[in-house]
Amino acid sequence: MKMVTTKIKRVMRLMGLMVLCESLLIPITANTDAKINVLVGVAKIDVTPIEPVVLAGYGGRTNEFDGIDSPLWARSLVIGGEEPAVVVVVDNCGIPGKLRSVLAERLSKRGIPDKNLVVAVTHTHNAPNLRGYAPILWAGRATPNQEKGIDNYTNFLIDKMEAVVTEALKKREPMQLSWSRGTVQFGGNRRLIREGKWAGFGFQRNGPVDHSLPVLVARDGKGNARAVWANYACHCTTVGSRNHVGGDWAGYANEMIEEEFKSAVSLMTIGCGADVGPQPSGGLVDARKHGSSIAKEVKNLLEKEMIPLPGVTSVTGSTAKLPLIEPLPRKHWEAQKSTGNFHGELAKEMLSQLDSNGKISSEVDYPVHSWKFGDRLAMVFLAGEVVVDYSVRLNRELDWKRLWISAWANDMPGYIPSKRVLKEGGYEAEFSQVYYGLPGPYLPEVEDTVVSAVTDLLQDDFGAEDDQEIAPFHRFPSSEPATFKRIASLLKEPKPEKDQKILQRIRKCIRSAVATDATMISGQGQSTEWHNFSGDFVERKFIRQSDKGVQMSWSFAFSGKRDKRNMTFCFSGGLGWKTEPETGGFRMLINGKDPIVFDVTTNPAIWLSSDKSIELIYLPTWSSSLDSAGFFFVNFLGPYELEGTNVKISVSSLGQGSKRWFAVDSEQNILKRLEALRAASN
Repeated sequence: MKMVTTKIKRVMRLMGLMVLCESLLIPITANTDAKINVLVGVAKIDVTPIEPVVLAGYGGRTNEFDGIDSPLWARSLVIGGEEPAVVVVVDNCGIPGKLRSVLAERLSKRGIPDKNLVVAVTHTHNAPNLRGYAPILWAGRATPNQEKGIDNYTNFLIDKMEAVVTEALKKREPMQLSWSRGTVQFGGNRRLIREGKWAGFGFQRNGPVDHSLPVLVARDGKGNARAVWANYACHCTTVGSRNHVGGDWAGYANEMIEEEFKSAVSLMTIGCGADVGPQPSGGLVDARKHGSSIAKEVKNLLEKEMIPLPGVTSVTGSTAKLPLIEPLPRKHWEAQKSTGNFHGELAKEMLSQLDSNGKISSEVDYPVHSWKFGDRLAMVFLAGEVVVDYSVRLNRELDWKRLWISAWANDMPGYIPSKRVLKEGGYEAEFSQVYYGLPGPYLPEVEDTVVSAVTDLLQDDFGAEDDQEIAPFHRFPSSEPATFKRIASLLKEPKPEKDQKILQRIRKCIRSAVATDATMISGQGQSTEWHNFSGDFVERKFIRQSDKGVQMSWSFAFSGKRDKRNMTFCFSGGLGWKTEPETGGFRMLINGKDPIVFDVTTNPAIWLSSDKSIELIYLPTWSSSLDSAGFFFVNFLGPYELEGTNVKISVSSLGQGSKRWFAVDSEQNILKRLEALRAASN
């Protein structure tokens, strides 16, 4: 019944679309691939600061910028003739709704309705702070000159945004729009979770992401790309708190796309990536690398067949009311106001609201906008820093194959957490709201409120079918298949004689290993998530050489007869932090005896027990400059008398004062992985 209803609705949409496109004299149908001329204009303008100003994004930076890594730009794309749809994308951390309103008022005099305007940012953390953005961040800390610098740049940027839209309006000409979707994989979930709770920032490989890269292109009559618009869900924080002006990975992506397509202006918006960070991060080299990955995928998409689009056939929007927890009473804020930190500044703001309004609001006005391109594509524009769960859910409830979701658009109310993030707690759920002047966290109902606001706009035209397949870009693909291919090459490549002997021993162990998983039974091992043998982030137990005698134990179940046997057991784990001091290493005991001493390495290695009856062999298959992960083989060199049906392994630290570590993966799955190892070694 749902499918029949959907088909009827689509016929009705097409009839309406033909009316909307009557001025083009081309009837649009769902199945036509006719190329449609649409008035499109595009322009960009330099908005690099020319006067001293503090940068937004990091609370620890208190001085004006002291260098420029790359210029900042405002870019605008205008689609349509009368009352066109307009997007302005600025290299900035965030633009408050009040500044958007100032721009909208100016542009209304040029025939652009307020509802048709989208103002978005790249969320680079290396651009000037704007008046009203994260107001508590600078409250009470900025000097008079810094306050003046913020105001001057804010006014400068509004003028520039008006100018770039005006230029794009003037440059309109008939073009053909089309779109497609690719994938890029440098965005990683940054919320580290321990026992169900937020434990800090890092890289949680198993966390949700949005690796989709939707791309829209406008081509002129000669087929030249004149506007390229891409969207990716990831923080623009690769270079960290470096106090230089720059566009980070989004800026480099735009630069490289424009270098590839000489006649084009490139726009980069950001999806629901509030809890997603660039991996790796650390400097300009990484930022360029990430920008290059975007540019390469854009080039790949533009060289293939894309889906033709009509113009923007519908612009809709609404304002949702997002629920906060009940604000605390006046006495709480009175007690906080003298603390002299961010909480003290927040308290002053809350007291001001109480004095002015008699209460502190427990709701946040939240704008949601949508552009529809016939029935081919719906763009959604969400305000603030929206966590990736919203993309996951909207791609489930709507037709993700025709959906484009941008965040950091039209206002900056702060982080918009999901039910999951609120349950886990931490920065995005709690403390970050202080910077944005909110009295407390959101209620869990915030997720349903935002999702309903979007689906109310799009459900009729872009609802998901009952049998819709799951969007494929919300999880990191496992690196295991590529790892076993790499192992096959490693085992077959010519090596020096010493290394060749080790690899020969490893091949023998792979063939003879018992297919049984290690089972953790006791010890002082701590839980963490880190790279496993394929580089994937997994849960593991580890011990460090920080304290002598720290130990953990596990066992291998053996279902054979209790007699003397030659055996090899395999488990996955790792060794790390080799730059830390050597303190004696680790000691492995097998059934409480036959000690083997070993230490951190990133290379294949063999260690022997004191009586040379057992060897521990290590095959690292993933490594960094400090750490490695791979497969360990406990190989009995002769018959071994079993005492019971289990082989118990214990590992302890022999030294102290060092952070060197040894780890065992919590999930082994050795049966499957031994099969892959054997295939790789043949």
